[in-house]
Amino acid sequence: MDSALGARPGAGRVTIGDVARVAGVSIPTVSKVINQRDGVAAATMIRVQQVVADLGYETSLVARSLRSSRTGVVGILVPEFEPFSTELLRGISSATTGTGYELLAYAGLMTGADRPGWERRSLSRLSGTLIDGAIVVTPTTALSSSSIPVVAIDPHTGPEGSATVDADNEGEAVQAVEHLLALGHTRIAHLRGRVDPASAQLREAGYRFRT
Repeated sequence: MDSALGARPGAGRVTIGDVARVAGVSIPTVSKVINQRDGVAAATMIRVQQVVADLGYETSLVARSLRSSRTGVVGILVPEFEPFSTELLRGISSATTGTGYELLAYAGLMTGADRPGWERRSLSRLSGTLIDGAIVVTPTTALSSSSIPVVAIDPHTGPEGSATVDADNEGEAVQAVEHLLALGHTRIAHLRGRVDPASAQLREAGYRFRT
């Protein structure tokens, strides 16, 4: 499609009008092709799709959600980007490959003053127009009243009303101590860290149960 490449618009975001002009069709025709609607000849559809690819045209998430009430995007909300959340992002990305969903990673906690309620503020900003659902890492409050589907990972308060992914923190702490005892160790330390998450309290309980 040399003609499309030769007519590439200048710097800046490519618009649907740019695609229509380069493809030699109307904006409504481009819209039909992008949204996979009927009423466009096969040759025209191929031409428009080629121009879309050549120009790198992307519809905005907001415009997509206004048309279909869906964005095809899952939000990954974390308080901050640190090793634990980064590892989760890798796993989620791997699990969603091939599903047709895109991921939007968002850090909701900027300063200590913003800590309380960061999850609800983040969901309010993103839900409805940018994401269809959210995976929230270590939320500090219940999220069962959210307007979109939410999965909580390692919530500070423990299992709640929304779908929750968590580990058997107490049981695994017991297993860890038993393993060390079986190796002959008798002086076993526990590095507690923060005490507010339920997971930290359960790990300590498992440690104390076997020591």
